[in-house]
Amino acid sequence: MAEGSELTEVPRVREITVASAGISPDTLVRDVVGIFRRDETLLALPIIDGEEFLGIISRKVLFFRHLGRPFSMELFGKKPIRFLLEERPLALDADLDVNSALERLLAADPALEIDSFPVMEGARCLGIASVALLMMSIARTQADLLKTLNALTARIREEVDKASRIQQDLLPLQTARFGDIVISAEMITSTEIGGDFYDYVPLADGTVCIVMGDVSGHGVQAGMVTTAAKASLHTLIAAGVTTPSALLSGMNNAVLATARQRLLMTCIAINIDQQRRIATMANAGHTFPYRFRHSSGALELIEEASGFPLGFEHDAFYPEWSTPFDTGDRLFVYTDGIIEAADWTGSDFGYDRFEAFLREHLEAPPGLLRRQLLAAIHRFTAVSTLDDDVTLLVASFNNRTQEES
Repeated sequence: MAEGSELTEVPRVREITVASAGISPDTLVRDVVGIFRRDETLLALPIIDGEEFLGIISRKVLFFRHLGRPFSMELFGKKPIRFLLEERPLALDADLDVNSALERLLAADPALEIDSFPVMEGARCLGIASVALLMMSIARTQADLLKTLNALTARIREEVDKASRIQQDLLPLQTARFGDIVISAEMITSTEIGGDFYDYVPLADGTVCIVMGDVSGHGVQAGMVTTAAKASLHTLIAAGVTTPSALLSGMNNAVLATARQRLLMTCIAINIDQQRRIATMANAGHTFPYRFRHSSGALELIEEASGFPLGFEHDAFYPEWSTPFDTGDRLFVYTDGIIEAADWTGSDFGYDRFEAFLREHLEAPPGLLRRQLLAAIHRFTAVSTLDDDVTLLVASFNNRTQEES
């Protein structure tokens, strides 16, 4: 916790109480008047008979209600104060916090006409508390709480910024080449810590493993899940687990252990075998990728090999599906933030717009394609910050003659 951001303890009523021994109920009214006149700060006096608290007499009630009329002093001056005491006044417990005390006062006196009240500890009256002091104490407490809140907010912002930088640092380079395979990717988060992630890893036999995930949510919790998934991916590959199906099964266990079924992650794993010119994939509920076949000019949505999202159930199995991936071909892998980006009417960017965009930019340089897609989404939504994370990865076979940024 940041220095100076310790939580402020709310004061108790006893802390604003002015101790008073009280007066006897037999004290004459004229003597009580003298007591009030000698001490202009005195708001009220407890009236106590032996050890029994009988009530109070307040300056306001005594002078304005009882002695404010002509000849009232002659009428009441020689009488004992017991005749004028305020029976059953609103009394508050000494250990009540000042916020609760104000609630009680307002409930009993919505106009807040009283200016003081007796403070009790059991049956014993400790003294008198001023409503003005009560309000000042609450104001100071609120000011202290605001300072604490500002300090905590600044600290949280600092920690979130650090987490965001760490998350970005964990992503691979936006553009990379592995033999004849060019990878170009970009992730735009809707909050400081996103729920999307992508990664690509060259395997020992020259195969390139591509993984993309999307947690159901964003923020710190989603960031923790993506970090756990990414860590498990590299641990599995280091242990010799490299097939898409086995990778998703292993990552499923990591997401279950981290999110405990409170958050799910859609995920897709694709292995591109450059020698055999085949792409093999397994899909855990992720948005279906598009494949562009250069030989035919066809753009196809790959809807095969889909299973439950990661974190949904234990021992989940993810079937694999393979497709040719040859010179000039491309794979477009993305998260649903692209599809679900909405304009002011609530209409989604949708598959039709996304597919139309891809058809117009099938052979554009990958970096340019990414930038133009994000620009198209921002034009459609007319907002600077999207509601969900957006991630796009383009995998191209043998694009050596094209610009990559």
